[in-house]
Amino acid sequence: MPANYHIDIPKDVRKIINTIEEHGLQAYAVGGCIRDSILGRTPDDWDITTSALPAQVKSFFKRTIDTGIAHGTVTVMIDKTGYEVTTYRIDGEYEDGRHPKSVEFSVRLVDDLCRRDFTINAMAYNDTDGFVDEFNGLDDLNAGIIRCVGDPEQRFTEDALRMMRAIRFSAQLGFTIHSDTWNAVRKLAPTISRISMERIHVELGKTLMSSNPDYVSQYSEAGLFEPILPVIDNALKSRYSRKILATLRQVPDNIYLRYAALFSTSSKEETSRTLRDLKLDNKTIDTVSKLVELSKIDIEETEPAVRTALNHYGRDFLPLWSELMMAGVHASEEITGISNPGKTRHLLTLARLAKDILERGDCFTIKDLDISGNDLIEYGLSGHEIGETLKALLDVVIENPKLNDKATLIALIEHIK
Repeated sequence: MPANYHIDIPKDVRKIINTIEEHGLQAYAVGGCIRDSILGRTPDDWDITTSALPAQVKSFFKRTIDTGIAHGTVTVMIDKTGYEVTTYRIDGEYEDGRHPKSVEFSVRLVDDLCRRDFTINAMAYNDTDGFVDEFNGLDDLNAGIIRCVGDPEQRFTEDALRMMRAIRFSAQLGFTIHSDTWNAVRKLAPTISRISMERIHVELGKTLMSSNPDYVSQYSEAGLFEPILPVIDNALKSRYSRKILATLRQVPDNIYLRYAALFSTSSKEETSRTLRDLKLDNKTIDTVSKLVELSKIDIEETEPAVRTALNHYGRDFLPLWSELMMAGVHASEEITGISNPGKTRHLLTLARLAKDILERGDCFTIKDLDISGNDLIEYGLSGHEIGETLKALLDVVIENPKLNDKATLIALIEHIK
């Protein structure tokens, strides 16, 4: 981190803060936007914390949305962009591992900062008072440490997802988790089962897409995956774990490839079931499951074999599969120190064949045949004969794409019936 950091508040954020200050109240940019600014990163969004009550915030601005007004949050609209403005608050007792039973508004910034998860997310700034760092977040940024604000067991009891967030931030920033924070994670790991799978998969996905995707192993080491994701937990505790983690390091930052690397020693069925449990979208479930299935199959170095693979898995899969398999080769080389030029050449050859096939526009699906079901009806076929004949003609064309001509295909019908 540069010694002379600069926090450049966007003009709209400055306008909101200044407007609140003009009414005799306090307001600061707070949390991740301050952390990222210090690290020289562009913040995804800017959150504002204030001593103003929600009703006051609403009265100061023309356009607002009651985003979470019961918990003190009002979204202020500037043009088409919304900025969350939240009143300083003191959270009451947490009953469900996520939501406080009650919220008490405060006029002290420190009351709001002390309830936040990690010191690096508990820093605030405005142009009037400058940088506010009550919990030494800047020191932890400099030292590369993830540390809870105050008592880590209390922070994780308030929201069990914070245990995953500690590891996710560690992966994104390449930081080390402080021993007190890590010990609290291990102690309270079973409480992660209170958290919805939708929230779980957001943190897991961000970890996998970070610059240190192999940090996913920490979820298993801490005991977080055992109660909720046993398939992944077992894989990360198996003798294949080194290969999985090395493959994660080698594979490009594509979410399908990162998940496929994580499930590379699992079955297609285990993969699909776990991704469904995680409430992921159907495209991700289908893509990753097919990649895992295809990773267990060898493809011959012939154009018909490649066209068959394109037919079974789709045109998007072979390039992804090639990258996944190449990452696996590099992972093995990383672990053993032994190169495998034969496997590398094989994968490059298959990639070249697939590229040639796609560029030529070879037929490898029924819809690309130069004959349709209607043509077969005119020919005199009906019912299941039509589908069976189309499949048989496709098999012929996959072997020899030059035969994909309507007259030729009609002439072939009698030979394949």
